[in-house]
Amino acid sequence: MDSIDIERDMPMNTKQFKYALLLANEKSFSRSAEILGISQPSLSQYLKKIESEVGAKLFDRSGSEVRLTDAGKAYIEAGKKILDIEHQMEGKIADINNDINGSIVVGISPYRTISLMPEAIKKFTAMYPGFKVCLEERTGAELLEGSERGEYDFCITPAPVDTKKFDHVKIMDEEIVLAAPSTRNFKAAADRDRKYPVIDISVLAKENVITLSDSQLMQKMLDDICTEYGIVYGSSVTCTSIKAQIAMIREGLGIAIVPAGTGNEKSDGVRYYSIKQRLPKREIVVAYRKEQYLSKPMKDFIEVLRSLDN
Repeated sequence: MDSIDIERDMPMNTKQFKYALLLANEKSFSRSAEILGISQPSLSQYLKKIESEVGAKLFDRSGSEVRLTDAGKAYIEAGKKILDIEHQMEGKIADINNDINGSIVVGISPYRTISLMPEAIKKFTAMYPGFKVCLEERTGAELLEGSERGEYDFCITPAPVDTKKFDHVKIMDEEIVLAAPSTRNFKAAADRDRKYPVIDISVLAKENVITLSDSQLMQKMLDDICTEYGIVYGSSVTCTSIKAQIAMIREGLGIAIVPAGTGNEKSDGVRYYSIKQRLPKREIVVAYRKEQYLSKPMKDFIEVLRSLDN
């Protein structure tokens, strides 16, 4: 079979890209069909039609999970670019027409969804009742990677960001606190100027610490803090997300330092403490690609996020 130039030869049907992208993400015809509200055979036939038009097999269906072929990866990569261009065009035209209907796609970590989004969306939708906010939950570096690929309009992430690739707007400073099982009753002091009862950071040396993988920013911050204060801690559990850390703490497996926003979760079994030593705060920003068009509703949503810290 002759090689094909996916971006030159493929049919320009954004519905096809959306269906293929959904299947690539879900890796399952049944789950994808359920999300789309169509039958699984209909989705299978539709994807076969796309493959016929493109002239290449896009999905490997031989295993328990549907996987992209090399041609499929090229198709999805091109499709994301086209969908991104379409979305930006819609935003520009909506601004020109003063349209009050549309959508904003936000990349955000799971725990920050809970701590920030309910209040932010409530305020934003009061301003734009016809708008829909779509949350794409990611962890760590996935947020900026997805933003760079155009998977969402902007992401909410800790600074620093690569200023060659992204513009950013600071929305808050985030305090670092200690999370512990509620069954552990640490001796803590009350301080009306702090969010939670205050505890000394030396507790890290006395308890099992639930850690994150080395690539996580919070783990790097923990290690820097312990180096500064001469603390050596023990750990028997390493997680890949703060949400998983909280689950481990809830089961009484140890303690951890976490962003203060985590404490807004309705997490029975977890108690939070401010740390006596004034640790560096994390600067939280809205980041978006240099070429990203921000519509007026997007700018207003960012202003809503900035207002939450006041």
